[in-house]
Amino acid sequence: MTFQPQSMFWRGTRAILLVHGIGDASAGKEGTFPTEVLDGALGDEAANVSIYRLNYDFINDWLAAKVNFQAGIAALKAALKLKFGDDDSSATIADYAGDVLWPVLSAELRFALRDAFLAQLQQIQIDRGESALERGDDPLDYQVTIIAHSLGCFHTYEGLTAAAQEPSHALRPASDLVTFDSVILMASPVQLIRTVAGTIGPIIPDADTLATISAPLAIPSENRRGRVTPCTSDFISVTGTHDPVGGFLLGRKLDWAYMDIPGQRSVIVPQRALDIDTKEGTALALAKAFATGGPKANDPHSWSAYIESQAKLLRGTVLA
Repeated sequence: MTFQPQSMFWRGTRAILLVHGIGDASAGKEGTFPTEVLDGALGDEAANVSIYRLNYDFINDWLAAKVNFQAGIAALKAALKLKFGDDDSSATIADYAGDVLWPVLSAELRFALRDAFLAQLQQIQIDRGESALERGDDPLDYQVTIIAHSLGCFHTYEGLTAAAQEPSHALRPASDLVTFDSVILMASPVQLIRTVAGTIGPIIPDADTLATISAPLAIPSENRRGRVTPCTSDFISVTGTHDPVGGFLLGRKLDWAYMDIPGQRSVIVPQRALDIDTKEGTALALAKAFATGGPKANDPHSWSAYIESQAKLLRGTVLA
């Protein structure tokens, strides 16, 4: 199936691109877009914000593709277990994290998702221009925010780096005047992937094409005649104190797993209300969340919970 980017006439002067991190975006599954929760966070102004969703349904059989990488996934989970700890709970946490991160092992999937991300950004720029000109407005006054979750943060980081540095996409921040009002990465595994790649690097195909691995982490930017222009002036990392995918475990930051890019705005979400006070509790909560039926109430990795808890932040960035 060929990827078809969403296109729409903007409701107002603001738009959001949601980038999720799990392969199945069908209703009721783990990858469901939390649009109702987002509308609630934005309040009355939600009706004036256009919402794009990067949908991975063009990948014909996500789970069938996963079967082809079982050996690599086992190595990935083993590497994660060594970092989280040598006990049964660490194995469960590593198993969950590995099921989130496994697409990094497929160059075909990575490039397909990156190309889809870039195509959607290009369509958003077209829609922005047409919507503004139809109203007699300046397109540069129309703003775009990107909100990504989990592995979607990795796809966003890779896609924005390509957009900022490769002329063929016409999405560079200086040369093409394409910038984003804000980029918000929720529970980003970018540093987690970077660390684990040091152990399993040989089984990651075309690793030199991955910005996450091949260069120091930085806000995606264009270097034009010696002047560095970032893709956004507001690059935000949001993660919870009990979310191992985002780099925290039992309220403790894991330096090897937490994404800490120079210049980012960091928001750490207290998750004491989840009533998780042991590693076993974290493992149980993640196992239940990833089971059939989707996220549960005490899921420390829930995208909906992140958006709900950060309603004030979202209103301040999207609507400002």
